[in-house]
Amino acid sequence: MLKTQDRSLKGGAMRKEKVGTREIMPMIILIRGPICAGKSTVVSLLKEKIADISHIDFDAFKRGIDWTKRSTWRTRLAYKTAMFLAEELMQVRRSIIADIHSHQKYQYQGYQRLAKIHYYKLFSFLLYPPLTTILQRDQARPLLDVRYRFSPKELTIDWYKTFRLPGETLFDTSSLKPEDVVAQILQQIESEYGKCCLRLEK
Repeated sequence: MLKTQDRSLKGGAMRKEKVGTREIMPMIILIRGPICAGKSTVVSLLKEKIADISHIDFDAFKRGIDWTKRSTWRTRLAYKTAMFLAEELMQVRRSIIADIHSHQKYQYQGYQRLAKIHYYKLFSFLLYPPLTTILQRDQARPLLDVRYRFSPKELTIDWYKTFRLPGETLFDTSSLKPEDVVAQILQQIESEYGKCCLRLEK
């Protein structure tokens, strides 16, 4: 078995993990998509597959702050909380997975900025089913932990405002099973990151 070892540099600089004779960067995986794209399901499955990874759930922070209604201050506080937690995890070189909204550029840019500062390998994947699928899923899902529902107009606007990133892999989750999406994500990470650097749960 290959040994792993932390190495720290002074001044809060980069620490890499050594796998065998190869030094690697920790990673952050962003799962982007509009509401009802299937982000939570894909993230849950990925967490089961990848060892030593922490999940930052932006929507859970929002619900924890106020589950009865939406507001700008709630979103702002949830974002600050997510960025604080991400930076704390990066200080101890913990790999991270986060699900974010695909129409909010600032969420992606926040993680991108931290990845550059802390020398993290960033992966981003977009889940983007047709709008009809989004609307159908929203009507079918129960309201378990919130007291509000998005209107079809709001869902439509968010879907159309989704922005694409150059080279980002897009998954149509209306035609792909979550397990197939996860398998393709892992395959892509492995091809770019290296099999020895992607610790999979047994």
